[in-house]
Amino acid sequence: MKKKTIVEILLHLVFWIITFYYFVNNSFLRLPPMDSKVEYFSLLLIIGIIYLNYFWMIPRFFSKQKFFNYFLILIPLLFLNTVVEFLMLKDDIVLYAKNVEPQYHTGIFRWNLFGIFFRNALFVGFFTMFRIYRDAIRANKFMDKINSLEKQKMRTEINMVKSKVNSHFFFNTLNSIYALAMVRSEKTADLVMNLSDLMRYVVSDSENEWVALDHEIEFLKNYSELEKKRHQHIEFSFSVQGETNGIKVPPMIFEAYVNNAFKYTDNEGRGYIHIHLECLPDDSLVFSCENNTRSTMDTSISSTNKGLRNTSDRLKLFYDNKHQLETSLENGIYKVRLVLETAVLGN
Repeated sequence: MKKKTIVEILLHLVFWIITFYYFVNNSFLRLPPMDSKVEYFSLLLIIGIIYLNYFWMIPRFFSKQKFFNYFLILIPLLFLNTVVEFLMLKDDIVLYAKNVEPQYHTGIFRWNLFGIFFRNALFVGFFTMFRIYRDAIRANKFMDKINSLEKQKMRTEINMVKSKVNSHFFFNTLNSIYALAMVRSEKTADLVMNLSDLMRYVVSDSENEWVALDHEIEFLKNYSELEKKRHQHIEFSFSVQGETNGIKVPPMIFEAYVNNAFKYTDNEGRGYIHIHLECLPDDSLVFSCENNTRSTMDTSISSTNKGLRNTSDRLKLFYDNKHQLETSLENGIYKVRLVLETAVLGN
């Protein structure tokens, strides 16, 4: 038997010991007081109703919000118990009434009926509140455990998706460096140095679930600079509007869209990439990326096709339904618009 159960049983026993002692020696709203044996029997009747309510009626009806069924059973039981106890006390009441004026006889009978019913209802109400309070505490502890497990599960899922994002990032970046190495470009060494700087961010800051938006912007700019060394003929712009201080985002949440823009934009002197971040007064963050696409696909480009899928998974984990993602491809122009609710960032 659990320690909490033993403590609860002892509390009930102490309560009833005190109650029996008190009610045998005090009439409590009833005139006249009953014989001690009758008083014990009266208490046993109400105890039966109390624990029928405590162990069966509350779990079966009250806790399931079947209030009509609950009171449909409880109220008749209380009235039945009141009538039985009143009949046991009736002779004593009649004898007691002989000593008072006739006009008070009806009042004495009504007072005793009220006193019996009130006492029984008070007992049942007290134990009902005790049971509801106990169940509420247990339910809260159970929900805390569930929430803890859910948070642990979410952290595990986030870490799994994050590892995929990091792997995808390194795969694409190394693929870009490899393409330059194949033609023995002088920029290869500089790209390797830029990659080492980016790795510091990916390995250190991205270990956190949330990072400052300013750090993420700096990462995107550094990554774009790396790509621009390989794509010199692309028209590129990166603009930020609004107050960014205090805003946090999941690390590398925009990287896949920027990566795809560089990978698939026109690289023959007509390509362009426009990236814009805006912090709006309504506590929302808008990321947009627009680029034109190649008329023919370069066969040297390889892809795992997992970057956007991983980003979508992360958005669901971090933001649930508190984000809007729109993508479109029309007349060779690919657009991405991602809206995040900054009110939930970093929570």
